[in-house]
Amino acid sequence: MYLQEKIKSVFPHQVVRKGISNSLKTSIKLPVYVLEYLISQYADQGLSDEEVIEKVKAVLNKHYIMPEDKNKIKDAIKTDGSIVIIDKLMVDVDLNKDMYIGTLNTAGLKDILVDEEWIRKYKGLLEGGMWGLVRLERNEDSTKFPVIIGKFSPMQVSADEMDDFIAKRAEFTRDEWLDLLINSIGLNPDKFDFRQKLLILLRVIPHCETNYNLIELGPRETGKSYTYNELSPYSLLVAGGKATVPVLFYNLTKKEVGLVGTWDVVAFDEVANVKFDDPQGPAMLQTYMESGNFARNNMRVEGKASMVFVGNIDNPLQIWEQGGNLFMTLADELQTPAIIDRFHYYLPGWEMEKMKTENYSSDYGFISDYFSKILHDFRKRGYADIMDQYFILDSSLSGRDTKAIKKTMSGLLKLLHPDLNVTKEEIQEYLEFAMEGRMRVKEQLKRRGGLEFFGANFRYVDKESQMAKQVFLKEMVNGAGSMIAPLDIGEVYTVITKEDRMFPVKIETNVITGGGTYQITGRPSAEAKETIKNVYNYVKSNSGNMGIANIIEENTFATQLIDENASGGNTEIGSAFYLSMISVFLKKPLKSKTVILGSMTVNGNLIKTANLYEKLEYIVEQGAKIVYVPIANQPDTITMPGDIWSKISILFYGSAEDLMRKVFELE
Repeated sequence: MYLQEKIKSVFPHQVVRKGISNSLKTSIKLPVYVLEYLISQYADQGLSDEEVIEKVKAVLNKHYIMPEDKNKIKDAIKTDGSIVIIDKLMVDVDLNKDMYIGTLNTAGLKDILVDEEWIRKYKGLLEGGMWGLVRLERNEDSTKFPVIIGKFSPMQVSADEMDDFIAKRAEFTRDEWLDLLINSIGLNPDKFDFRQKLLILLRVIPHCETNYNLIELGPRETGKSYTYNELSPYSLLVAGGKATVPVLFYNLTKKEVGLVGTWDVVAFDEVANVKFDDPQGPAMLQTYMESGNFARNNMRVEGKASMVFVGNIDNPLQIWEQGGNLFMTLADELQTPAIIDRFHYYLPGWEMEKMKTENYSSDYGFISDYFSKILHDFRKRGYADIMDQYFILDSSLSGRDTKAIKKTMSGLLKLLHPDLNVTKEEIQEYLEFAMEGRMRVKEQLKRRGGLEFFGANFRYVDKESQMAKQVFLKEMVNGAGSMIAPLDIGEVYTVITKEDRMFPVKIETNVITGGGTYQITGRPSAEAKETIKNVYNYVKSNSGNMGIANIIEENTFATQLIDENASGGNTEIGSAFYLSMISVFLKKPLKSKTVILGSMTVNGNLIKTANLYEKLEYIVEQGAKIVYVPIANQPDTITMPGDIWSKISILFYGSAEDLMRKVFELE
């Protein structure tokens, strides 16, 4: 109760009880910021929550008109000459007629004449529209435009209260302020732990940070789209469907900038369904997400809108553990590494609670319109370099990595420490949180096989102590990855590089009685087929010395490439195939978490593996603990970072026989 009293005392005119708006919004389909504007009109009258609700309902019953009541509005204008309604008024400029033409969002009325007086007072009418009390009057001077705006009273805050907001932050502790922010979003801070509260704030960063690219995928009913649909009049939630270039970027016919130049946030819901009707769309999106501008008809167009993509994903942790694609929900045309690399943060929606009644706030929080105006004004400020006083990011991180981390840091500081009264320990906490979200993007790019994304080390150095600290994802628990499952007889993991991408391949070999030959399935490439033939012939030619001649002559060896990325394999699978055959001969499986790198010729000569360090990084991520590498690769390890040796056991082999003896611990 103490915090509630303090909030009301420090912000007497900027807060409302969120329980009132939560009660109203269940039955009234109005944006929360409109409802809270109405609630705030009765805040100082000493009324109970129930009395305020009745007052607001009375106003809405009188002035809020549903779409099906469009003819009632027209009839009132015809009969009485005017009517006052609550609606969103959007205004377009008609240069040919030298007029301002309005449209009412809910009532569905178009071709309404708007006097220049209202445009000069409220610029927001031209910038996506504004909610307010609208007095519609009959226009006796025109039959084409029979309705005119007689008066417009916005239900949105326009006063500049930024300095006051920043100054009053000092009245609260960090945790008190955080709970106030969570209440302001409409949620109950008592139902979330500290990490979940920070994740909720991540959803707000696109509102206060320009050109911030966020993706959140997770289970259904976790409130992913709530802040983009309800919190702010400067935010637009686009339902899944076609994303047209004229609407999103630039309309050549009207010569108007699209949504990215009009809104602070453009959020796409149900991202699996997002489709562009123009093949240039994904390329323009890619460019815009990188630089905040795009080319259209030989001109460079700027935009400040943050881009948010939210959608559902089932069993994300299982996908992670199996080495799968956590971007799989994105529409195919958004699945390119170039677009994915431009996300500043991947918010793990699977960590959020399903929204229940008790998760919503009933305590004091900022009036949504007041709060959204503060967020809007914060977009003009930058807090990105504050961390540089104490910490240095690792030089292996790319420019995009650094930019993403700093933009997230800037957003968190704007929200939690707008006065910049922040400790080194708090900055460190936010830094690791910011690095984690970008790391989740980078790890997924590595899983997709792009060698260019390997080598990034998500660590930072404390300037004072010169100590380095590595950041890990929460889901990177010990052994999490695709190479941790126990191996059966004939099963071997390897990793290959092909066309500048990394591919994990599992080889499974079984024995079929009769035939004296081999079979290979799993859509192998010509290179893979040739390599398996060579290794099989090498084993066959040495079968007498190995004491397995009868086994070779009396059985068929059926080998399958388990290759989820459809690489088809290549020449690098040779040593792994060799060991899969030996495993069958010995009827002995490899140890779990073991990976075999390298290949061999038809004569048994070893072939070194390419891109060793990148492969080792990938193998570590997938949970393996032991890797066997051709001795010819030993010089490559001299230049590798020393910490790789603490993460995995690297064992070298000098021949096919040496590999067999070491893996199966033979005398």
